[in-house]
Amino acid sequence: MVRVLLNVRFFIGRIFGWDRTEPARAHTETFADRLTEADRSASLVPAGERDGLFRCVYRFENESLSELTNRTAHAAALSALVETPGNYRFYFAVYVRNNVRFTPFYMALIDPMRRLVVYPSLLRGVRARWKRSVGAA
Repeated sequence: MVRVLLNVRFFIGRIFGWDRTEPARAHTETFADRLTEADRSASLVPAGERDGLFRCVYRFENESLSELTNRTAHAAALSALVETPGNYRFYFAVYVRNNVRFTPFYMALIDPMRRLVVYPSLLRGVRARWKRSVGAA
């Protein structure tokens, strides 16, 4: 279901040019540009390296930040795995900054699908990979 929604979104995005980076925006500051040298050297992958649809800002042992910038929005996705007494807790957050006046309308339009389909599917995938690798519930 998520793949179908993404294909529809990318089809519509091609029609309206939402995923193109405008030349003026191509030189705007990214989160990767803000990394300290210590964080940049501690990252397991180079800042700016492609990570699916996103570009990696940093990836530490238990934390990762990726970002996407296009004509619709400047978005960042953070995931972190924190050890708790006898367990682990997974944190996931998405931050979206407006790029244009259309961004709030676009985010409101896709919000139900993000909350009801995309994020639950993503988190089910994380849980399944965790169970396969660790064998925990």
